[in-house]
Amino acid sequence: MRTCNGILLAAGITLVAGSATGVMAQSGVSGLEEIVVTARKRSESLQEAPLTVQAFSSEQLEQRGVQSLADLSKYTPGLTFNLGTSRFSSDFSIRGMTQISAPGDNRRDLVTVFVDNVPYIGNPSGIGSEDLERIEVIKGPQSALFGRATFGGAISLITATPGDEFAARVSATAGTYGDQRLSAMMEGPIVEGLLSGRILWDASRFDGFYRNTLGGRLGESDQNYIAGTLNFTPTENFSLKLRYGVREDEDGPAATALIARSPEHNCGPFPGFQPRALAGLPAGFTLEKARKAYCGALKTPDQVGINVVLPAASIGRTRFDEHQLELNHSLLSGTAEWTLLGGHSLTAIVSTQDQEVYVLADFERAPEDRYQSYSANEQAQDTYELRFASPAEQRLSWMIGISRLEADFSNFGGFINGTLFGLGAGGPPLPFVPQKSGSETGSVFGSVNYAFTEQFNIGLEARRQEDTITSGIGTAAEFSIVTKATLPRLLLRYALSPQTNLYGNYAKGNQPTQGYATFFLLTPAQQTVALANGVSSTAPEAEVENFEIGLKHRSEDGRWYANLSAYYLEWVGRQGLRSQQVDLNGDGLITLLPAPSGEVFNAVPFAAGDSNTRGLELDGAYQVNENVILGGSVAWADTKITKALNEPVPFRLFGITDSKGLKYPLVPEFSGAVYAQYEAPLANERSWFFRADATYIGKRYDNIVNLAYVPAQTRANLRAGLRAGSWELTAFVDNLFDDDTLEASRYQSDSATDPFFFQLVASEAVLPHKQHFGITATFRF
Repeated sequence: MRTCNGILLAAGITLVAGSATGVMAQSGVSGLEEIVVTARKRSESLQEAPLTVQAFSSEQLEQRGVQSLADLSKYTPGLTFNLGTSRFSSDFSIRGMTQISAPGDNRRDLVTVFVDNVPYIGNPSGIGSEDLERIEVIKGPQSALFGRATFGGAISLITATPGDEFAARVSATAGTYGDQRLSAMMEGPIVEGLLSGRILWDASRFDGFYRNTLGGRLGESDQNYIAGTLNFTPTENFSLKLRYGVREDEDGPAATALIARSPEHNCGPFPGFQPRALAGLPAGFTLEKARKAYCGALKTPDQVGINVVLPAASIGRTRFDEHQLELNHSLLSGTAEWTLLGGHSLTAIVSTQDQEVYVLADFERAPEDRYQSYSANEQAQDTYELRFASPAEQRLSWMIGISRLEADFSNFGGFINGTLFGLGAGGPPLPFVPQKSGSETGSVFGSVNYAFTEQFNIGLEARRQEDTITSGIGTAAEFSIVTKATLPRLLLRYALSPQTNLYGNYAKGNQPTQGYATFFLLTPAQQTVALANGVSSTAPEAEVENFEIGLKHRSEDGRWYANLSAYYLEWVGRQGLRSQQVDLNGDGLITLLPAPSGEVFNAVPFAAGDSNTRGLELDGAYQVNENVILGGSVAWADTKITKALNEPVPFRLFGITDSKGLKYPLVPEFSGAVYAQYEAPLANERSWFFRADATYIGKRYDNIVNLAYVPAQTRANLRAGLRAGSWELTAFVDNLFDDDTLEASRYQSDSATDPFFFQLVASEAVLPHKQHFGITATFRF
């Protein structure tokens, strides 16, 4: 089947030497309609924007069956969604730049999601595609205009604004594996010509693709979302948009499993850094076995067994007594826009946001009952932005703004001991102690654009930013670190013709210095041992420089377009986060409590090294005739690690402190997507449509040692349906050929076999989405 999928993808790429951004929709025989984007905080044609942007309208998201941002990555080559044990431990990467270990605290992400220019807190996998006007994926550092955590890029979500005419939609989906979804939207005038409103409700339920051999299912989800929007327009020159959204989700045990464990290790033994204790390992286990690993393609297991039984001693001691994830998120934002002084604009954005995530899960993702874990994460954020801009059509145009962000982050949790500990099973053994931190970011930013001629335009953007990050709030070790940075971007655009634009840009981004308050709670003697084992107080500021050139062409008749970009980026001072166990007292055992009471260090920042990436991105579409559209996209990213310091796995296996020359894990070198869309009329004002999508994600290593990898994945999705007046009926099949390649995999210690030192190598795999059928009925009125 994989061969068939590969042939399908190759055929699609041959049909169109471009890629499927889906940025244009059919508009009869007159050609493809261009989309307008606001990637530079100003409205402009996507074809004229001098940077790489892939954009999707709400209609195009619906055509692809995209229900969440996690789905979006398959249709956006160069964008990778790195799944984890739960939605809380997942993140995005762009152009091969990724966190090797999930940070949990998304203030440290490399790619931030913005909702109406407000940075979204919490994990982005919780965001659905409902209530959106469009999505813009902006590649490369966006620090100059977006600031916060846009080191690799930004994903900008623009929500729908209520219209002046009444409209409503009801949609219901039913599919295999208990897939159910119901959504309803209504909008229209509240006070004619003055106030309009929109309300949306979306609920879904999914039973999960997998049965747990130890009972229950894996991957269950129950999601509910409601959003209300008011648009106040007292004059032609002023508008105020207020929006409030609430999301309440519950997930069952995740469809992830610990694979490539010690019984499957097929390479080594490796030299290792030092003799290790064999305490806690199975009888007869040797040091030689402890230094082996799994090499080659990671495969989906035939059966999955995850321990989900909570010890009796833990009942009533956590928020819930069965394994699950609970997510509650709310966002209130207001955007005021005022046009004055002959076309100048004043924009003010204010937001407040909260998220709570509670997770009770099996720690080792295996049948053995070694540990379970409970965590509670609470975040809050307030943002303020004010900007003033000249008319964009002037020969000299400019914009200036100020912004402020205030955020609080609290995380607490711990291990729950399993049957391995006999009478000591259960817990958690001590009350949870929250780890609290906060951040304040103040910025002044602006841009200036000047058209030297009708063909040549130059732009300069910059942000002066000051980040204050405070760690250990409420403890004796509370301390703050300040990072000041100037973040520029230079853009050049030259119109070779009215249809063809050549552009180039240079951009710089940064990640502020990160601190670790726990270090200061240690005694001087403990600090010495911790430093010798890679635990320190801070990780330095990280910086990236990105150089990009591109060519955008749209045919004169508007029936086809093609966009090509090439880039090179240099990433210096890459930050890493890791969890470590350090034998502080030298007794040969690890006290499994958070430091300083124990010897477990969580979310330790460290300087992980440097890298550079060069790549190409191509996208395009072609309207063959009034019925047929073909499109596709492809991305190539070649990442070279020039310095990788103190990475625990290479050190553990090879005894090396610099892993220079190894490949980046988690992201593919090649990715692509193609589509074919057909629509034709039937009798009595009816029509039918058909769409085929094929997506390709290349080989991805599971960690920096480049031994085990997820093979290339090719998926084909089909959708077909009928339209009759206000009704639309769509049948779909996802993963047509039932490809069983893993969705993703990330290094994890085999704590099921090595419960005290966590030094055996394994991989935590996200199980593949199976072939999935369904039908959706939609009524619009």
